[in-house]
Amino acid sequence: MQPRDRKDPELLGRYRILAVIGSGGMGRVFLGQAPDGRLVAVKQVHADLTDDAEFRARFEREVLASGRVTGAYTAGVVGHDVNTENPWLASEYIPGPSLQEVVNDFGRLTPSGLKLLAIGLAMALLEIHRTGLVHRDLKPSNVLLTNEGPRLIDFGIARALDDDISLTATGAVIGSPAYMSPEQAECRTLTTASDVFSAGAVLAMAATGVSPFAAGSTPQTLYNVLYINPDTSAVPHPICGIVEACLAKDPAERPTPSELLALAQQLEVEPVWPVRVRRRVAEYERDATAIAAGDTVPSPELARKPQRDKRARGIRTLAAVAMVSAAILIGSMLVGIGVPGNAIAMTDPPLVLSERESMLLDVCALLGPEVLGDFGTYRSTPKGVFQTTCSVEMTDSAGQKLSFALSISQGWAFDDALPMGSTIAWLPVQGDRKEGRTCDRFVETQAGFRMPLNMEASGLADSCPLAERALAAVVRRLSVNPPLRKVAAGSVQLVNACAIMDRAMNLQIVGDPAKKNPQGGSSCWVTGANGEFHLNFTDQTRIDNKKPNSSFQKLTSLDGWAGTIDDRGGWCEYTLTIRPTRDESAELVRATYIPYYDEATDGCDRLRTLLTPILAKLAKP
Repeated sequence: MQPRDRKDPELLGRYRILAVIGSGGMGRVFLGQAPDGRLVAVKQVHADLTDDAEFRARFEREVLASGRVTGAYTAGVVGHDVNTENPWLASEYIPGPSLQEVVNDFGRLTPSGLKLLAIGLAMALLEIHRTGLVHRDLKPSNVLLTNEGPRLIDFGIARALDDDISLTATGAVIGSPAYMSPEQAECRTLTTASDVFSAGAVLAMAATGVSPFAAGSTPQTLYNVLYINPDTSAVPHPICGIVEACLAKDPAERPTPSELLALAQQLEVEPVWPVRVRRRVAEYERDATAIAAGDTVPSPELARKPQRDKRARGIRTLAAVAMVSAAILIGSMLVGIGVPGNAIAMTDPPLVLSERESMLLDVCALLGPEVLGDFGTYRSTPKGVFQTTCSVEMTDSAGQKLSFALSISQGWAFDDALPMGSTIAWLPVQGDRKEGRTCDRFVETQAGFRMPLNMEASGLADSCPLAERALAAVVRRLSVNPPLRKVAAGSVQLVNACAIMDRAMNLQIVGDPAKKNPQGGSSCWVTGANGEFHLNFTDQTRIDNKKPNSSFQKLTSLDGWAGTIDDRGGWCEYTLTIRPTRDESAELVRATYIPYYDEATDGCDRLRTLLTPILAKLAKP
């Protein structure tokens, strides 16, 4: 919200202008107040457009179209004047951020947020289509988020279904290319299915951070809309199925808004915005209340800045804030006086990975040019070990050889880590040392599926800053669009390794406390008084195509599953083939028991006891 400029009107009709909400292609949008105190959003047409007869017709159509739409998921029209020198339209003011703003500032929505968005879009389309209209410009900036759900605004290019008159120049395309349907891109007759396609594109953007058709130019974007089937692998399951149905190229194959609503309501999550979104909505509501009460509008310098700018400043100033906070705390303890305050738990950090994302995370893609390309030229392609670790070698601009290794498995970090006093996306950074030629830095996601992210860097006299910068680049990519490996339906790589374990059996064999430590969704290890139990579902070279790693390794089978056993007395490991996948690869389950006492000699017996009930839960191909 910005203060009203001297050139802005003080009144439009009976509405007093309080502040400026923003500007668009058609005009300037103001925050106004009716005589009864209600707040409204007033759109006034740009002066240089008012002499355009075609544009005046289009604006008049928006007024008529908006006036026909009412309901809980749209913004109703409350006043207008299309005959004045600078036409204007007043509608109900919705105190909330746009979907575009939320995704830009906080990253993709959670599954719960996506469900609420899908339900709201379906309800809005039902209301719009009931009046005989097609919106034609459904995009993230036209979706406002409130605590009750999304609200669809801006009927600037809505067209009546029975209106065959074109108000555009021949061959002109009106709409937003990255979110328009194929039939709209080709200027064909539109039906309600066109809005459903746009809703699918908006849902995909909310789930991944980018439009599924976005490209470097408008022609390429339109080509993608017309001919390319978008990659929806990053969209969480089962929302992915809804998105794919909406994005069908053939309008007849898309769900109706009623069917879209039914599909969204079947999602097994609560429809609710993430905490950070609700807080942003509250900011808008507080601003609106303050302005309506006559409080001074913030100056442009103090107006709300994008949240991502705040994060950048937060990283630079965290150390100073921590020192001041510590001084206050210590002083209060010395004099025995508590400092009153209102602490708010940070329950919704910006980086949240779902269980499916953690299981299918493509670790090597996080070391690719799109993420680390600014660090130098590649001397090798990223090479993975299992699905939890990947490494790559590069040369920086000074000719120094650098090495990076990214791991999502737990290890020393959670026992001997040191706090570094900095954060990445509000996640505390920890490490193995303050400085060194080889250095580790790691963070752990704090919500969703908790998972460590450890970056090791080497090659410089002090590689610790390098490791932290590389880790920050990885976190930024994860916050927007996590790269995922593609797997077949029914893949064991979708099995939650920690969840499939038997708690009672772990306590009996591994010993108390039998603590489960996730290493990404498809890997888990349990620690107890007697030893460790590691379980990993992976896709690697088939066992029958490999030579034994040692004299201890032998071919075997367990409960009908073929594989190898590595028996070293106390230490024991089973590697069993689940199903072939491609070429010489197969999905495997690897289970390892590590005793804490050297005198143990029955490690394989203990491992079989732990592994047998797990194998019984797996479906054979």
